[in-house]
Amino acid sequence: MGQVLRLNENEVIEAVCSYLGVKGYKILQKCATTDKGVDVIAENVASSKLLLIEAKGGTSTRSGSSRFGKDYNAPQVRHQVAHGIYTAICSGDKNKKRALAFPDCPVFRKYLNPTKEALQKLEIVVFLVQPDLSVIEY
Repeated sequence: MGQVLRLNENEVIEAVCSYLGVKGYKILQKCATTDKGVDVIAENVASSKLLLIEAKGGTSTRSGSSRFGKDYNAPQVRHQVAHGIYTAICSGDKNKKRALAFPDCPVFRKYLNPTKEALQKLEIVVFLVQPDLSVIEY
């Protein structure tokens, strides 16, 4: 594919938690890929509003996996994006803001772009993690 997706889910989570800390959030929960539950729960210190984040990586975190250290292919990225969106839609309530976090690269954007308007209407924030681990809001 020629695209650097190799940020795994744990690296995406760490980058987003660092970003949110600078933005005035307190991290209440941070799951690793082996943990069950919402990947990140963060509280906006100013408003006390909770942010629930579903994160996905661009490669496997499991050293025994055939995808470990290798970029996910386009169908796998499509699955990651679809699964993330489904999870975000099904989580939370009106008092909890929902978000997604992915590596920032063309193949993730390819599958996110058609959903951007719907995600905005659903008020689901998308964080994109850059190769240098900085974060932008999509």
